[in-house]
Formats: sequence, structure tokens, C-alpha cells
Amino acid sequence: MGIFLLAAAQLGFLTLAPLGLYALPRRSQSFFLWLVFLWGGFGALAVAFWFVGRSAGGEGINPKIWLGAAACLALFESLYHRRFFSGATVAEMISRQDELHAIQAQLAGSREEIGRLKNKLQSGESRLNESFKFYATVRELAECVDFEHMKKVLERDLRQTMPRLIGFAIFVYQEKARRLEPQIQHRLWLNPEWASRALLGRAKADANTFFDQDDAGRDLVVSPISVGKNLLGFFVGALEAGAVHGAERQEIQDYMSTLAEELKFGMLKAMSFSKVEELSRTDGLTGLFRRGVFDLTLEEEFLRAKTFKTNLGLMILDVDHFKSFNDKWGHPFGDIVLRKVAHIIKEGVYETDFVARYGGEEFAILLPRANEDGAARKAEQIRRRLEEESFYNEDKKMDIRATISIGVAFFPRDAQDGAGLLRAADEALYYSKQMGRNRVTSRSHMSS
Repeated sequence: MGIFLLAAAQLGFLTLAPLGLYALPRRSQSFFLWLVFLWGGFGALAVAFWFVGRSAGGEGINPKIWLGAAACLALFESLYHRRFFSGATVAEMISRQDELHAIQAQLAGSREEIGRLKNKLQSGESRLNESFKFYATVRELAECVDFEHMKKVLERDLRQTMPRLIGFAIFVYQEKARRLEPQIQHRLWLNPEWASRALLGRAKADANTFFDQDDAGRDLVVSPISVGKNLLGFFVGALEAGAVHGAERQEIQDYMSTLAEELKFGMLKAMSFSKVEELSRTDGLTGLFRRGVFDLTLEEEFLRAKTFKTNLGLMILDVDHFKSFNDKWGHPFGDIVLRKVAHIIKEGVYETDFVARYGGEEFAILLPRANEDGAARKAEQIRRRLEEESFYNEDKKMDIRATISIGVAFFPRDAQDGAGLLRAADEALYYSKQMGRNRVTSRSHMSS
């Protein structure tokens, strides 16, 4: 009975054991499968041949035959299970190949998505860096107290943030004169008359950033700078003709609009500082430069004339009998006379000449690169113009006239330094007063 139970157990194990081996790794399956074949096949044949031998009335099968049969059965089982495993392996390989293709497709999609995300990240980083640069520019512009500092900041930063710009300018709107005056010009020099006519007219119709062209054919991007409804001026950028189109053109326009919005704070501060500086440099009564500014300018112009070996003329003008005139007709009326004298002097000289109130009723004019005969004629015209002027006194109901004496000196003819030039002109003025006032005297004529 025991031999049959052993046979049943062996046959069952032989049949079912390989099915459980599929859960094991491939190398373990091969090793244990051969053990199952040998043990199960050997046991099954032993029982079978014992049974055949007993039923035939003999003593059993020869051991050699029994071993050969066991080996044949083991070989048969081996081939059977090998084929079984081969089928499973092929199916598994096909399944895994499909999975591999699916994974490769997913990887390809992932690479594309990673590429898109990387581009977005780089674009985001670039925009963030631009924002940081723009913020730094705006912050420094807001700290500027004059247009010279503002120009340096824009020159440095726009080269990086706006490489398309080949030049720029800032114009300030002079409301009383209804014209534009350039305060900053960097590689872009526009005629103020053209700018006033073209830009002001366009800004009235459109307060936003717009594109235009100058006389040289360059593309201009123009941003009005305003505080509320009050126009402060314009920020103008120059581009190569036809260099930008489409999205880039819109990008530049947006950038200029944003920059102009921020520029107004720096402009307000610079304009206020300029006003204060002008008030500190100019005489409140006549609007001419003060004595301290004249002294500095005399040193600068003398050094320039000496370096470049050019002439430098100096006039000193004094209103005749002004003290008695002032005492007789009153200080307010004397102020009217001084303002008129200052106006006549400014009208009688070039823009390159420097006019200052030297002190009291005295005035001084620096004449860089002036011709001596031309300077003498200019002084005579000023003297005659004041002589012909009449001042109506409301209290006395009468016209009152004033005259002026003028002394003229030149470097290098009359002096070799600034102090000497000032002394020579003053001596010529004193000579005019000695000779009866209301006249022009040149220091060289005194010497002769």
C-alpha cells in the first residue's frame, strides 16, 4: 500500500510542481525543474515496473532496464517542460517587447515635454533677469538729481536691455515757449524745431508710444512723458530703418512705454534740481548769472583761450549816475531800469557770449573767440540802444533816460591772466567815466 501512496505523491508532484515554479526567477526555475523531473520520473517508473514484475509472477525487472526506462521518462519530461517554457518565453518576450515599445513612446513624449518645460524655464529665467535689470535701472533713475546722471544710467543700461536702439534723446517741454528743448542726446541729434513741430502735434492726437521717422530716414520710437494731463517731455529712441517688425516692434513699443512711465519721476526731480540750481546761479532781478558764476566762467574761458591760442574779450558795463538816479526816482523805478538794461545786453550779444550781473549797477560780458573790432561795434550798439530807450515814470508823468559806460579788454593783447583781463577792462571803464560817461573805451586805445 505504501508503494502506491508514494507513487501517487510522486506523480502529483511531478505534474503540479512545475506550475508553482513559474513564480520563481528564471535561473531558479531551471535548476529546481530538473530536480523535479529526475526525482518524480524515477519514483514513478520504480512503482510501475515493480507492479508489472509482480503481476507477471516474477521477481521484478532487471535494474538496468529500470534505470534506462527512468532516464527515457526523465528525458521525455524534460523535453515536454522545455517546450512548455519555450512557449511561455516567446509569449512573454512578445509581451515585454510591446511593453518596451510603450515605454519608449512614453520616454519620447517625456523628452518632448521636458524640452518644452526647459524652454519655458529658460524663457522665464530670461524674463526674470530682464525684470531685475529693468528694476535696477528704474531705481537708479529715480535717484538721479540731474540729467547728466540720468544720461549715464541710460547709456549703460539700455545697451543691454534695448540693444536695438542706436541712440536716444530726452526732450523737455517748455510750456511758455511751446517748444521742446533737448536735455539728453546720445547718438541721436534731432533739430528742436522739427521735434517741436512733429512730436508735439502727434502727441496731441495720441498720448501713447508711437513710431515715426526723422529727416535721416531712421525709425523713431517716441514715448510721451506726462504727469496727469501735464506733458513733461518725450523719450525718443532711434532704430535702424526697417530693422524691427511684428512682435519685436510691439515688444520695443511696450518697453518704451513702461520706461517712459518710470522716467517721469527722475525727470521731475532733475527738473526741480535744475530750477533750484538755476535760481542759485542767476540774479533774481535781472535773470542774468551771478558774480560767483562769472568768476568760475572767466577762469574756464581764459584757460580755453590760452590752450587753443584764441582771443577772449571782456566788457564791463556800468549805468551812469545810477545811485543818484536811484535816490531821485526811487528803488522800484531803478529796478525797472536794471531789468531793461539786462534785456538790452542779452539781445545785443551772441548765445555763445556769457552775460552776468557783476554787482549793483555793473554788468560783465565774456566774448570767447571774439574779433576786437566786432566786439567794439557790439559795445557801441548796446550803448546807443540804451541811450535811445526812454523809461516812463508814472509818479512824475514823464519820460526818463539812462546811459551806460563800457570798458573793453582783450586777451592776449591787454592781459596774460584772468585777473589781469578783469583789471584791464575795469581800467577802460574808469577811463570812460573820466571822459564824460556814456561812451565805450577799449584798453588798447588808452595805451596809445
